[in-house]
Amino acid sequence: MKSRIFKFQQEIENCALVENPVDLLYLTGLSLSRGLLVATKEEVVLFVDGRYFAVAERQAPCPVRLLVGNAVTDWLEAKGIKTLEFDSAFTTVDRHEVMKKQVAELRGTSGLLKKLRAIKDENEVAALKKAAHITMCGFKHVESLLKEGISEEELALEFEFFVRKAGATSLSFDPIVAFGENSAYPHYRAGKAKLKKNQIVLIDVGAVVDRYSGDLTRVVFFGKPDPELEKMLMLTKKAQKKAIEAVRIGAKFEDLDKAARAVFAEAGVEELFTHSLGHGIGLETHEFPRIILGTEDKIEAGMAFTIEPGLYRPGLGGVRWEDVVYT
Repeated sequence: MKSRIFKFQQEIENCALVENPVDLLYLTGLSLSRGLLVATKEEVVLFVDGRYFAVAERQAPCPVRLLVGNAVTDWLEAKGIKTLEFDSAFTTVDRHEVMKKQVAELRGTSGLLKKLRAIKDENEVAALKKAAHITMCGFKHVESLLKEGISEEELALEFEFFVRKAGATSLSFDPIVAFGENSAYPHYRAGKAKLKKNQIVLIDVGAVVDRYSGDLTRVVFFGKPDPELEKMLMLTKKAQKKAIEAVRIGAKFEDLDKAARAVFAEAGVEELFTHSLGHGIGLETHEFPRIILGTEDKIEAGMAFTIEPGLYRPGLGGVRWEDVVYT
């Protein structure tokens, strides 16, 4: 954790305030529902309330102070801090109003730690591999249970039971198990629909292991495939392959999206691809970067992200194929 804090200190201009619980977890290893970390080039202090103080004193990789009254603003004033950077995507208006009374200049940055968190260290990679493995095992377990009459909800519960017994602490998100026409909705949630012969089954699941998320989507044909859906799946797998082949250090993320869309455009189905190609993954299931047209962000060594092209035809069904890529 000290190395992460050191890297963060190198990135900030003067002084930065961190209060997003996920960012605090990343920097300190502590799960805090409320806390503030203030960092300058020279020092870092973690402020927590009485619920966490004893644990934080023992485990935090930096000095800890009690978060009471004006503790933070008093510290800033004592240090002569004139410029403070904060996460504009997280900090509340109330917090901003308090801070601007004490600091001459406030600088908002959306996703203060997003680029730092995007580069995974070896421990994070190990956790992501565990999460991916247990997620895949959970999917295979669910696939083995497919039978006429079983419901989407039953399969979603079976996935959760299996991965928790295998070592997962939670799920990355509510499982998506979609039968037939329900698969045409990208963010469908498992419902009471029961499986019928010759239906398509879309399963999008993820298990959290050592605080890191897995994310996997697969499509199964239960019985005889519908020819159109079968073709859509073939194109989707081809699009994913082309996108993965475009992965290289220094390439723009939009180049991956373009590679996938070119496959769909050639087949005349690009309009059925209705979401971004993928997203970063780590302590959160969806984090920086987004793999989408128009982004100037580039691939760097150590990044982990999903590639998940899909095609969706309302009234018929949809397909998606998703894997996590590590650079």
